[in-house]
Amino acid sequence: MNPHLVAQREEYTLAVSGANAVACPSCNALLPFLRREMPHIDECGFESYRLQCTECRAELAGIIDPFDDALLLSESVS
Repeated sequence: MNPHLVAQREEYTLAVSGANAVACPSCNALLPFLRREMPHIDECGFESYRLQCTECRAELAGIIDPFDDALLLSESVS
């Protein structure tokens, strides 16, 4: 887990064992994130995910950066 995110909200606890915390790009709330064993690969060849922020309800889309395995997350545009 990223220690910087933990420092921002010490009271945050992960409900999913083994999950990492990711910050919502809209409201900065911390969300649990766990990669899938069988990930969805999008049409561009990226491992992609869809999430919804539990705080601001923003629809989020993300891909895994193939260089460092980081989740790159942005607010989804419909």
